[in-house]
Amino acid sequence: MSPPSLIVSVSRRMLLVLLATIVTCLTVVTVFEYRELARESSLLRARDLQQHRERLESRVRVAIAYARHQLERETRAAGAGGDPAEILARTQETVLDWFNALRFTNGSYIFAGRFDGLSLAGPARGRNVLEQTDVNGKKVVQALIEQARAGGGFVDYVMPRFPDQRSAPKLSYVEPIEEWGWYVGSGVFVDDIESSIQAMHQEVRERLWLELATITGLFVVISLIAAWQTRRIALQERLDTQSCIDYLEQAIHTAADITAEELRFREFQTIAQAASTMIAQRRQAEQALRESEQRFRTLVEVSQYYIQEIDVEGCIQYANPASAHLLGLEPKDLIGRNVSMLLPADERATLLKDLRTFASEQPTPSAYYNRNLTANGQTIDVEVGWNYKRDESGQVTGFISIAKDVTDYQRARLLLNGRNRVLEMLARGQPLRDMLTAIVAYIEEIAPHAICSIHLLDPETQTLSTAAALRLPEFYTRAVEGSRVGLGVGSCGTAAVTGQRVVIADLLSHPDWSAYRDLMLQTPLRACWSQPIIGHAGQVLGTVAIYATRVMEPSPADLEMIESAAELAAIVIERDRAENATRQAEEKARLLLESTTEGIFGLDLEGRVTFINPAAANMLGYEPETLIGQPVHPLIHHSRANGLPLPPECCPILATLQQGQDCHATSEVLWRRDGSCFPAEYWATPVRRDHRIEGAVVTFHDISARQRAEAEIQHLAFHDSLTGLPNRLLFKEELGQALAALRRDDQRFALHMLDLDHFKDVNDSLGHPVGDELLRAVAERLTAITRGTDVLARFGGDEFALLQSKIGEIGDAAALATKIIEAFGQAFWIDGNRIDINTSIGILIADQACHDVDDIITRADVALYKAKEAGRGTHAFFADSMTQQLRREMEIARELIQAIQNDELFIDYQPQFDLDSGRLVGMEALVRWHHPREGVRQPAAFLPVTEKRGLIRPLSDWVLKAACCQIRDWSDRGLEFGRVAVNLCAQQVGDPDFGDNILAVLEQTGARPEHLELEFTETVLIAADARTQADIARLSELGIHFAIDDFGTGFSSMQYLRKFRTDKIKIDREFIQDVTQDAGDAEIVKATIALGTALGLITIAEGVETEEQAEFLRRHGCRQVQGYLYGRPQSPEDIERQLRTPNASPH
Repeated sequence: MSPPSLIVSVSRRMLLVLLATIVTCLTVVTVFEYRELARESSLLRARDLQQHRERLESRVRVAIAYARHQLERETRAAGAGGDPAEILARTQETVLDWFNALRFTNGSYIFAGRFDGLSLAGPARGRNVLEQTDVNGKKVVQALIEQARAGGGFVDYVMPRFPDQRSAPKLSYVEPIEEWGWYVGSGVFVDDIESSIQAMHQEVRERLWLELATITGLFVVISLIAAWQTRRIALQERLDTQSCIDYLEQAIHTAADITAEELRFREFQTIAQAASTMIAQRRQAEQALRESEQRFRTLVEVSQYYIQEIDVEGCIQYANPASAHLLGLEPKDLIGRNVSMLLPADERATLLKDLRTFASEQPTPSAYYNRNLTANGQTIDVEVGWNYKRDESGQVTGFISIAKDVTDYQRARLLLNGRNRVLEMLARGQPLRDMLTAIVAYIEEIAPHAICSIHLLDPETQTLSTAAALRLPEFYTRAVEGSRVGLGVGSCGTAAVTGQRVVIADLLSHPDWSAYRDLMLQTPLRACWSQPIIGHAGQVLGTVAIYATRVMEPSPADLEMIESAAELAAIVIERDRAENATRQAEEKARLLLESTTEGIFGLDLEGRVTFINPAAANMLGYEPETLIGQPVHPLIHHSRANGLPLPPECCPILATLQQGQDCHATSEVLWRRDGSCFPAEYWATPVRRDHRIEGAVVTFHDISARQRAEAEIQHLAFHDSLTGLPNRLLFKEELGQALAALRRDDQRFALHMLDLDHFKDVNDSLGHPVGDELLRAVAERLTAITRGTDVLARFGGDEFALLQSKIGEIGDAAALATKIIEAFGQAFWIDGNRIDINTSIGILIADQACHDVDDIITRADVALYKAKEAGRGTHAFFADSMTQQLRREMEIARELIQAIQNDELFIDYQPQFDLDSGRLVGMEALVRWHHPREGVRQPAAFLPVTEKRGLIRPLSDWVLKAACCQIRDWSDRGLEFGRVAVNLCAQQVGDPDFGDNILAVLEQTGARPEHLELEFTETVLIAADARTQADIARLSELGIHFAIDDFGTGFSSMQYLRKFRTDKIKIDREFIQDVTQDAGDAEIVKATIALGTALGLITIAEGVETEEQAEFLRRHGCRQVQGYLYGRPQSPEDIERQLRTPNASPH
């Protein structure tokens, strides 16, 4: 073969070999990379899909647990009297708001709906989506509802995605809330999971095609160059082939640069150029390979994943910094160490066995979980992905593992699973100790180093008892059982008292455990962390304790775990106690139903009796069993009181069944079996289940005695018991009507105020009985003089008032006054005693300038005083010159404003005592005014002015705050003073923020509500609305007492006493003053005491000044008294001295 032919042949073979080598290497690398990435993407897809399934299931269960927990909170907040339907509706509204607000990172959401197809939460909320289908025609919502009814699970379907409307498979998880008729679920588009994997596949495919195209192009180019050079070399036979060949072989072998001067033939120069190009490409490939190796090494070095290379025996050959740092070591400390030594001792043999199995059987690699030990002895959970390392022959020489720390994820998953298990037990009504034991179990599962126990606090004995402890030594549990809580009494005892978490890292050296040191030496326990279990109202229910067998501080994850356990324990403990309270309440309700004097019966939807208590049957004259199943309307509620029929459509009880509304009938008649009837007050309340009316419960009582008592009290409240004349209250009402007629029709009238001259002398000389008879005779004589259209009233004592209506001129009033005075010119004969007595009369001619009733009376009183000053037995008309008194009132009002600002007011306190035992039960706050010029002013000198001039509200606010400050002061001093009564004005009670204002004063002053009693008059009670009623009930629940002041002087009826939560009625001093001489006053007092006793209210009499009055009150059952007989109003200092004096007598 000629040299050129030889060169051509050699060159061709070398190029082909080089080309084949490059193509094969690049192809193998590309295919290997694609295969490895595909395998890794498959693992990632399977893991991500499983994680998304777990997240969907967790979200739905948390949402359902939240809904049920919210219902429990609303039920507790509403109390026993709450309407279940309203509670459920309010709860569902709150839950749906929460569902609609939830959004997750991948755009998924919580959806909910009813089993009838109505969407409640999610994008379709408010629409019926029962027939909604996916792109394949599958009825999605029906499939979700069927899966929910079956107990819950996953549903696959295909839906359009927004905004491009591209169809995509979707995975949803759904569970039911059976008791609400709901299904709740959450979903995610599957292509969101696969998007990243598909992107990776696309990148690999593009890179593979690019490399294959590069290889093909290189192959073609080199082939063409080889053919061309072969033709040129064949023509150059004079070339020194052996020299060129040697030179080229050496250059190619060493990758050295080729120069044309070393080659004497142009053909070899052409080949040399091609060889140079090939050498340059080889250098570039080697450089790229080195850069790729460096890039991947950098990625491995900085990766947060834990990457290790180990041989078949488990010896670590390489470890990146992240894996070393995870274990608290340096990478060099891991090289050469067996990987099994990183695991707990009980798992090492299993790992080595698995490595040998992998090397011999070579199963498909799959991810797995194990635990690693850190340098400080802690255990972490890791998820490990791995693959084989092979030699050129394909023999397995080791393994490459990539791991990540999933401790937090595993802990969260176990925590959530454990919490869900306990909540499921709670939903099934499992015993409390079983649920607490389940909490202990999952805590010890999450943290193997922990020994957990839960203890319950007895609020009465303040001792702890063990409710759950799986791994505590039994002798230790017995030793600490029933320990009293207190500061320094162990971790749990201190946590129960302070309400704060207590962490003790070393039990043997800590002073709180000094009393238990000998006991602890018998156990392996060396650290304890205690978390108080706090109820929703802030009370301590018990403690959760976590013990460790070595001295250690808790990690943040440990603290989060124990807080979560305490919160869950609080839920199950309060739920258990609530259920126990419900059972006890049901038992009490049954006993109450059978023993109460109120009549109670139940009805079905047809109005038939389903149950009836003995009291109801007795009042109706039936045996209980004879009424069961009978219709209520034709038997007991068929007619009105006048005998006229009561049609069924007009029956309030049946209306309750039809309309589902509460009914309160204040005065209806019910018919007995013997045909008689009696007045009754009843309440009919519908009974609902799942929003459907199933019947009604009717509660009633006979109000015959109450109506008689109300009529009698009503008459006594508006008439003078001695003379039978209208009293001040009724007269003021008549006067108000006359004033309205004056303003409307200009009907003038005159007011005559009469006062008997020297009447006190009659009482003192002849006695009160004669004085009472004289007053009756005066009333009869005045009645005979007046017209039928006039109104004569007795204001009290010897004071009378006469309203002369429709007068034409002033002379008409003067004529009547003269006639009255002349009538008194005739002597009165009482029990054989001649009594000569005169009267003074003050007259006001009402005109448009009169402001109100009190203004008219005030002006007439001014005129009366003028008449008395004129010598008695005369009359005087009010004139403008008498307005000096009004100017005086204005001056007092101005000075009072300054007094409030300048702290010139102070409070005296008048004690209140129990009439039988003489024990101090409280005191009334009475305001006084220390005038800078006039000295101390009594309330009578300025209180009337405050009411007239609109100052009563700021004055009352000042008194309330000052009294609460005094309550706080006495409480801090440890004094037992009972309750302090404070009078409220109408403006305070009528304020829309009445309840909040009272609570604000208590918070500002620090006074305890159980020491406060609020008084208001009957007039205030009448004006109160439903809001005020709710405020009074709310304040009563906090311990504040309420009393009706001046009872019997107002217009209220018994319905207000029943409607409002009051604790006490106060008998006015007006009735006490003459209670032993005035039969009418005595009857009013006795009736008031009897009424209070019947309603379960405390009665207190004010103004008690004599032993005779006290004995009368004691004899007729009055419970508390207040007056000069027992104690005058005193300063706080005097009260404190009295409280500190042992066995102090009330008088």
